[in-house]
Amino acid sequence: MTPLGKVLQVPNETLAVAVVTEWETQDKHIERQSMHLTGLCNTAQDNPLGRTKETLSDIFVGFLESDTICFRHDDPLELADLQQNEWDPILKWFCQRYALQVETSHSISGPVVLNETKEILLRHLLSYTFWELTGIHYVVEALKSVILTLGVIDRHLSVEQAVSLSRLELEFQISKWGNVEWAHDVDLVDLRSRVAAAVFFTHCCGFSDRKSVV
Repeated sequence: MTPLGKVLQVPNETLAVAVVTEWETQDKHIERQSMHLTGLCNTAQDNPLGRTKETLSDIFVGFLESDTICFRHDDPLELADLQQNEWDPILKWFCQRYALQVETSHSISGPVVLNETKEILLRHLLSYTFWELTGIHYVVEALKSVILTLGVIDRHLSVEQAVSLSRLELEFQISKWGNVEWAHDVDLVDLRSRVAAAVFFTHCCGFSDRKSVV
């Protein structure tokens, strides 16, 4: 049952088996915070905020103006060079893949996103189902980047690569000032887990529109 008391229904058998497996791996105490697939299914079915494909797509387009990949540093130079070397290739791929233009910014005000770019991205996002967009939304929030999200959803990036690129500045600071024992490692594993689950969920939801009952 979902939090709103509905019988949980998912788009296909693959996702249904994955959700059942997630429950079967629980021990004596159920840790719902680790059950990412179940949480995504509940969110998509209950839709507690009353969102539509259009509202979710609009959120993603707006997020492009604060995309992690588009914000660059001038100082220190080592970090600026790292961002250019690591982020420019994925930004170039994104622009070529969707035939649009996205600029970077060295200002806290962020880049200016052209209306044409927004329209192209919006049309692409609306091609997904509501359930797929629910998964994409989860990835966007985790990575703080629409560009990285579509890179991993499109299988241009692995989950590990997308997470690493989203943490580029943090990893740079860790290399300079050291790691907080266990804390940063736990955060990294948790982020990978959440992103991997949401990417799997999104891909599963694209398989079929038929419903399977869990």
